[in-house]
Amino acid sequence: MRRTAVLVLAMLLLSESRLCAQQPPLSAPTTSALHGAWEGEMQTPRWPQFITLTLQPDGAGGTLETLGRTFRAAEVRLTGDSAALRVGEGEGAVLIHAALRAGRLRGTLRQRADSFRFTLRRIPDYPAPRDRVEAWTQDLDALATRFLEFDRSFSPGERALFLERLAETRARLAALHDDEVVMRLASAVALAGNAHTRLYLLRNRTELRRLPIRVWWFRDGLYVLRTAPEYRALLGCRIEDVAGVAARHARDRVAPTFAGNPSWIDYMSTYTLTSPEALHGVGILAAADSVALRVSGCGRRSASRHRVAPLPRVRREQPVEAWWDLSPRHPGTDSAWVHALGPRARLPLYLQHPTRHYWFEYLPGPGVLYFQYNRSADESGESTSAFGERLLAALAQHRPRAFVLDVRFNTGGNLALAADLMRHLEERTRGMPRFIITGRATFSAGITHVAAWRTAGAATIVGEPLGDELETWAEGGNVRLPNSGLLAHFANGAHSYSPAPCPADTPCYDLSAASLAPDLPATATWAEYRAGRDPAMEAILARLRNAAVEGSLRR
Repeated sequence: MRRTAVLVLAMLLLSESRLCAQQPPLSAPTTSALHGAWEGEMQTPRWPQFITLTLQPDGAGGTLETLGRTFRAAEVRLTGDSAALRVGEGEGAVLIHAALRAGRLRGTLRQRADSFRFTLRRIPDYPAPRDRVEAWTQDLDALATRFLEFDRSFSPGERALFLERLAETRARLAALHDDEVVMRLASAVALAGNAHTRLYLLRNRTELRRLPIRVWWFRDGLYVLRTAPEYRALLGCRIEDVAGVAARHARDRVAPTFAGNPSWIDYMSTYTLTSPEALHGVGILAAADSVALRVSGCGRRSASRHRVAPLPRVRREQPVEAWWDLSPRHPGTDSAWVHALGPRARLPLYLQHPTRHYWFEYLPGPGVLYFQYNRSADESGESTSAFGERLLAALAQHRPRAFVLDVRFNTGGNLALAADLMRHLEERTRGMPRFIITGRATFSAGITHVAAWRTAGAATIVGEPLGDELETWAEGGNVRLPNSGLLAHFANGAHSYSPAPCPADTPCYDLSAASLAPDLPATATWAEYRAGRDPAMEAILARLRNAAVEGSLRR
């Protein structure tokens, strides 16, 4: 969830070629006190923004990292205890000036008329570890010091418990398998009880191996949606147990490795239940070489057991969303895989355009304008603002009887991109029935949009409960552990979407919705999914039909 200062939004509009260009430094006097990597917070009007600054010896170069992106400096000057960098070209260039004061690098970051102060501390230069125990010890130290310094989601008690769990793990490193260490670290980070505070393992980044199957929780169980070709016999099977542990109990076993409410646990467990390292790390598997699954259905009269070998490790730095696998029209991470629905399946509206961030369609029969918003980010072919103009024009043209906003798959992004569009839509749909479809993958900026609609006026929420609580911490940044390379994400921006007050003396995004629970609960069974049905839209259309009948009876 990103609602940052004008500076960063403008910086991200700079062309990639201009940001990544590197030119010779203005001058090259150096000092060993400056070169290296520095991390800390920049003060913006709403929340602290985490940045990392890297300065190479002899003024040979530098980088600025923020919001998960790295920008190479075009010019670097190191003079005594001072540093000056320029990122980008022309009027939009970002200018950084800093000086070493009391062991901290303090300075300002400027772009056009905007200026923000920052304070950074040096990232330790970790010595080469002698063995795996020392390597993990350094990673634990990074969590206990660097990560914990910037996070604001831990309560005092949770911080104490976090440090206690790290100390327990440190004492047992020699006896623990690496998989166990990883999952212990993930569980320690999850003690914040905040879904944005997490160790990136399988969703935001892919660090662990996975099985060649993809699964989803339906109302009646865990089913296989997609597989590699050699495992097509598992398509449509209901997973009864994982390595002898009932599927629902296995979900509960992996749940402590990430924070979140029951909806988010359902979503995230589809990753961990298909990762042999994760299953091994929590004690479900004795070894991570393969996973025995007991399945039923899929054309079999009785349950059968299948042993599934993991795929090779393929590390990815981009998010992989589990909901992609619901639609055969999304290629997923491997287009050669086969899908339970098949390429010619009749798909409901919500699964027809899974690769698009946003799209809409007018349904003339019921007179409904349907708008699906899957990702709070610009598409390459059409910006959010340009799309919004088309959508508002369609609203004026069709004058629909009802409006549907579908954010069941919106896991977040840059809320600011659609803020104006959402405000205009809310204003121009007043007086007509309005429905918002939510789901377990409605998260971060997706939730903020739901809260804004609910706070502004009448809107009926349909579907599954949201993927997070109404009081949460977001924003933040990543601390990379020095040896495993794992990223620990901390949160430092408060969000309050309930009538409860924001934390005292804390910048906070504040909305006040009494509840964001579905007014019309709807979750698909496997049979409904296979039949191409969408219980959420069916509930909406039934409500509209009933309202029409009641209206005609009153007349």
